[in-house]
Amino acid sequence: MQITIRGHHLSITPAIEENIRIKFAQMTKHLDQVNSMQIKLAKDHQVDKRSKKGSENHVAEAIIRLPGVELFAQATADDMYKSIHKMMEKIKRQLQRHRQINGEVQSNFQVMEIELPAV
Repeated sequence: MQITIRGHHLSITPAIEENIRIKFAQMTKHLDQVNSMQIKLAKDHQVDKRSKKGSENHVAEAIIRLPGVELFAQATADDMYKSIHKMMEKIKRQLQRHRQINGEVQSNFQVMEIELPAV
């Protein structure tokens, strides 16, 4: 599994990288089908409507590629660690839904034994 972490207007510190790798490892330890993960961390400068001051919004985006499906999540917060946590929760819910759907599809199959006449 390949994990790509990039920053936009932000330098990726070893602590942030380690935080992301640990959280994804915990989340996907029972899911061996993950082909690749792309994480994009950004710092956007926008004007806050209430205070009319420039505020820094930390954005975390993730794309996880599984066979036949691609999961995407995006989260923003005042702190980068909070945005990473929110993004992980969104991805976790999507993975649980994906596991549930695949489990239901696989559980609908039944094994039948058929006896063939001797020739």
